[in-house]
Amino acid sequence: MEAMERAMLYAIPNFAGIAILIIMIISRRDTSLKTSEKVYFDSTLYSIAVLLFVSSMLWFCECSAAPFVVFINRIMSFAYSSVLPIIGMFYVFYCECRMSDEHEVPRAKKVIFILPVVINAVVSLLSVFSGTYFDIVNGKYVRGPLFSIPFVVMFAYLVYASVTTFSTSKKQVNLTKKPEFLYLSSFSILPVLGGLVQIFFYGAEIMAIALVISSLIVYNDSQNRLISIDPLTITNNKWQLNRYLERVGKSLSPQMMLFVMFVDIDSYRSIVRSYGREAGNEAVVEAATRLKKIVSGSHDFLCRIGTDRFVIVAQRPSEAAADITRTTYSKKFEELGKQDFKAYDLTVSIGLAGAETIENMEDVDLLINEAEKDMRKIRKVSKRFSKISKSSLYGGEYYKE
Repeated sequence: MEAMERAMLYAIPNFAGIAILIIMIISRRDTSLKTSEKVYFDSTLYSIAVLLFVSSMLWFCECSAAPFVVFINRIMSFAYSSVLPIIGMFYVFYCECRMSDEHEVPRAKKVIFILPVVINAVVSLLSVFSGTYFDIVNGKYVRGPLFSIPFVVMFAYLVYASVTTFSTSKKQVNLTKKPEFLYLSSFSILPVLGGLVQIFFYGAEIMAIALVISSLIVYNDSQNRLISIDPLTITNNKWQLNRYLERVGKSLSPQMMLFVMFVDIDSYRSIVRSYGREAGNEAVVEAATRLKKIVSGSHDFLCRIGTDRFVIVAQRPSEAAADITRTTYSKKFEELGKQDFKAYDLTVSIGLAGAETIENMEDVDLLINEAEKDMRKIRKVSKRFSKISKSSLYGGEYYKE
């Protein structure tokens, strides 16, 4: 009876943890963000749920020495030692996606990260017969001489994730990104501490619950990101732009001016009419991808504010410096499209407007409107230049600014 009471004591918090994880997973299904990072984070949650379930079953199996229960005990023990590194692996994949501009894990890294999990699973399977990680004696789980190896492998994954995300946070020049990576780096603290306690004190089953708490912290951050991320292009949205400008406007250096570049895809409606709505979406995603590469590594802030419209916020000492940046960005956008063999050319027009201070959101809207007007002027000049240039091929006078 004492064994059953102890099993229930550990099962109740574990099943509560599973319920919390299921709620998190279901709520994330309602989002339109179908990215690799979402898959890896959900896989982390599933793995933790499996660990909680297996942990509960291990305690229930100790209530009986019947042959069938002993067999289940061995299976659960194998599952427990196998799942531990898998949790760490999926979390590393998630962090790698968050840190990558492509939001993907390179294939070479995947192989390197998967290898320890495979080796650990093989040793865990052999432990069913050899007792390397665990053994079942008189119906009770007994730790093997190398029982701590799965914990150590998981710790290695989590520590690696924390170090890399913390380092990325320190290098991050985008003010909105720094807190996100700090959240990611904090994930491993509770599980590692709980795991160490569990290693040195048999029966202190607190690591799985620590994983649930850490997951809640990262989950809360991911939900906040959904509010500020455009689901199609995975860039910042207007809400995040307002937050950013409000923060930067208050701390703007006296030597700097705040500039808004209004970026609009040329001939977007023609693309949609000629090739369909899906092609239009592909054009928007392609434009966002190029723009993210262009501003990557700079202090400039990129967001999508409309169907085919983007805004880049930059701090520059003068209008001349901002104009040089605009010209550079336009050239880089064209260069990134040289290897793109689509049926249409993807080009953009960029307008520019600046302000010395931002007092409120009305100033933000005014600045964006001024940049949009400038974009329309540039587009008209560009079209006029294009028409006159074409006419010059047939003997017309060449247009000069």
